[in-house]
Amino acid sequence: MTFTDAKSVVLAYLKAIDERDPDAIQATLWEDAEFRIPGDHALAGNWVGLDEILNKFMLPLMDLFSTEVPYIIETSQVIAEGDTVVLDCVARAAARSGEPYEANIVSVFSIQDGRIKAMREFFDTQYFVRTLIATG
Repeated sequence: MTFTDAKSVVLAYLKAIDERDPDAIQATLWEDAEFRIPGDHALAGNWVGLDEILNKFMLPLMDLFSTEVPYIIETSQVIAEGDTVVLDCVARAAARSGEPYEANIVSVFSIQDGRIKAMREFFDTQYFVRTLIATG
């Protein structure tokens, strides 16, 4: 998969997430990509490589959401400079219990040769746990 610029890579990644398409997500990532959610909480972690990112982070994470309600990412800002992209967005979905989920997220992506090399994500993790994990 070839992209013309760093912003396009991130937008393709977001579209793949909206569509819950693991193959399309994988196509936007390097084999040795690294995703990190900083902090000292249940959701904090560091996932390296496609297998860990997809199978130990993203797919289990998506299982926390209702399949009856679309998972939608609405972007507020996408700022790209060189190979760095900063995304400010709101994720809207529902927990498996049906409870609405709305989270403000800021993600910082490092792009290398048309694919995501690294991502750090920042959001209200207590809200995430309370809404998606505590309610099941």
